[in-house]
Amino acid sequence: MSTQPRPEVAADIEPQASWLPMIIIGISPILLVFNVASLQVSIDGIVSSFRTPATTIGTAIVTYSLMVAGFIMVGARAGQIYGSRKVFRAAVLLFGAAMILVTLSRGAVMLIVAQAAAGLAAAAVVPSLVVLVADNYRGSQKEKALGWLGGAQAMGMVLAFLLAGALSTWVGWRYTFAALASLAAGIYKLSDKLSPIKTRSEVSIDWMGVVMASSAVFLISIGANNLTRWGLLLAGSAAPFSVVDMSPAPIMIVCGIFLLQGFFVWSRRQQARGQTPLISLEVVDSPGERAAVYSMFSIGALGSAITFLIPLYIQIVQGHSGLRTAGL
Repeated sequence: MSTQPRPEVAADIEPQASWLPMIIIGISPILLVFNVASLQVSIDGIVSSFRTPATTIGTAIVTYSLMVAGFIMVGARAGQIYGSRKVFRAAVLLFGAAMILVTLSRGAVMLIVAQAAAGLAAAAVVPSLVVLVADNYRGSQKEKALGWLGGAQAMGMVLAFLLAGALSTWVGWRYTFAALASLAAGIYKLSDKLSPIKTRSEVSIDWMGVVMASSAVFLISIGANNLTRWGLLLAGSAAPFSVVDMSPAPIMIVCGIFLLQGFFVWSRRQQARGQTPLISLEVVDSPGERAAVYSMFSIGALGSAITFLIPLYIQIVQGHSGLRTAGL
């Protein structure tokens, strides 16, 4: 009696985790993109509501970006010390509160303060996303999840312009931010499904490095943003103050550059002492790595400028609605 060979069954079958955590993680960067896109397509509505110049919206966007750039490394360190899930949930809650503040804002100052809070929240959310993916998925699932996370921001930008443009045109710009607050509340509620991440008590935050790096970013960005308005060299009439008749803008840029150089010196000294600096200087050791960092910075700066100037031109100069700005 002949016996047929039995097919071999794989002994190690990779367990498949639920995709619910990935949905929560993937929506988070879209939430952040929606905030900036909503400001860009709602320029005309916000200007009319607050009776303020269109440059106020640019100031709000710059404030948000500055908070992200100045504190993103602090957010990454906080995730290591307290756990990325805990930091992520707290940041989403703060972001939702900031969106409520935008919805209820009655003036430009309140809007800018709300965007500063939103930027601080985003600085904690962004570095935690990859850690959350790595801790919730393994093997091929992790590869797929990282790929989807990389494409989430691009997909979110298109949806953000369309939905925010429609809401700002048909029902009012405040409803867009109210919807973002509701979405943040939903993400916070569902985020308890994420796997808890172990903390690292040996990690510390280099607060001197934080102060030096964030101050350098703020000074360079604010100086560059106001270079034409305050004066390229001599102080103009719009300058808040002058130093021997010189514009504060180039002075702020030069001070920021010196602070940035001081930050690198301080970080090398921290490494020599055996302590952990705010960032690892190995990423900018070689000329090629420095060129890559400068290129990424230039691309980000140009992209932010273009995505603000085009909606500004369409709405303020041409007088079109937010929906038309979105491309419809």
